[in-house]
Amino acid sequence: MKERCALILIGLSFIFPAGAPLMAQDSFALMNAEDDPLASQNPQKSTFVWCSAENGERQEFYISDVRRLSVANNMMVSSLSGHFAQTMNARFGIHLAMNAQHCHMFRSSAAAQNARSIVTAEVKKKNLTIRNAGIF
Repeated sequence: MKERCALILIGLSFIFPAGAPLMAQDSFALMNAEDDPLASQNPQKSTFVWCSAENGERQEFYISDVRRLSVANNMMVSSLSGHFAQTMNARFGIHLAMNAQHCHMFRSSAAAQNARSIVTAEVKKKNLTIRNAGIF
């Protein structure tokens, strides 16, 4: 009887693994906090992200605006980096690495804006053309 119960529990663990989410989440379900009612109730979980990439051949620097995400982790930001690279490649005809870390994550809007302005100032010193990434 114990063996039978153990086999049933093992079988159920394959069907319902511990810690598995009840609903599958889309990798691009990165929502702005304004669109997510739960994010406005819990502002500590908001994350601010901006993405950038340099193209030395064309002397251009691509940078996005700061985006507020309701919840983000390293895997979601990596996915967003790949999406950024794919969009820049299609839009500007360049070849950014899809698996490179193009996006940067911050806990506050002020920290994100400050880091973005520091990077922009450094890029201007290099005499690179700054191109807005637009919506990606």
